Formats: sequence, structure tokens, C-alpha cells
Amino acid sequence: MSLVVEDGSGLSNANAYVSLEDCDEYHASMGNTAWVVDDEDADNIAARETAIRKATAFIDRKYNGRFRGRRQGASQALMWPRWDAVDDDGFVIEGVPDAVKYATCEAALRAFQGTDLMPDMERGGAVIQETIGPISTTYAAGAPAGTRYDMIEGLLRPCLSGGGLRLVRA
Repeated sequence: MSLVVEDGSGLSNANAYVSLEDCDEYHASMGNTAWVVDDEDADNIAARETAIRKATAFIDRKYNGRFRGRRQGASQALMWPRWDAVDDDGFVIEGVPDAVKYATCEAALRAFQGTDLMPDMERGGAVIQETIGPISTTYAAGAPAGTRYDMIEGLLRPCLSGGGLRLVRA
């Protein structure tokens, strides 16, 4: 299956927010040597493309409902582009924002390294007590546990709705 990169028009068959070339360029600029580029090796190319598709699916599933605005059309395959998406400074977010593309690249790196971005979760693991020196952590029984990807969430922050109220003083 080849990559079909969303071009900002709401493609019905898109399966990626970023092209292989753009993802390669992103990781080269960030010095991510774990993103191994070998354009002579068909398996390496296929693995990188698969990682991008998995990353795109992760971004859409994990952050669906938290993105600002609303999808432009029912037939579009991905969550972006969106109508009525405005950042904290009041600027309209058009097309597929760079933040979504960069977050997709970061998620693709993790998928390329073998990380399951959306594993089935077993119950257990909410932290109820933490001690800093000499490190000690206590977990609650029966609470869901999961991996947070702070780099990805940080990149997506301008595109996500807030979880609470915004207070503006006059």
C-alpha cells in the first residue's frame, strides 16, 4: 500500500499526514539517527512508509475529539484539514498544520523502532505515591496505565482544545 498524503483538500483516500521525503528531512534536521534512511533497500522504504501510516492512524485515534474545529467533510479519510480551527492567538489553522506533520514524524520514529503506539491496555498502574529520593513509586490496583508521548503531545498543543475554561480578566 502506497502513501497517500493529505494535501489539505480533505482526500477520501489519504492515509498519511506527511510524505516519506518530508519525514526523512524532519528526522535529519532533528538528528534522529534511529530513523535509518536507506533508499536502496525496498524493505527499509516499506518499513518507513508503514511507520508513517501507523503514526497517522495513532494521531487521529488518540487525539480525535481533542482537535480544534471540525472536519471539513464526511468523506475525508483523516481528521485534518478542519473548519473553524483557531489557535490561542486567534489565527486560523489551515490545511494540515506543521504541528500535526511534525507530531506524525515523531510518532513514526517510535513505530519504526518497534513501539506499538496504541497497544491493548491491561488494568493497573495509576501512581498513588511517589518519592523522589531514593526513588519509590506506588501504583493503585485496577487503574488503567498507558504511555504518554510528551514530545508528540507538546507538538500538537496548538491544535488541541483545552480541557478547561480560559479565564480572561478585564
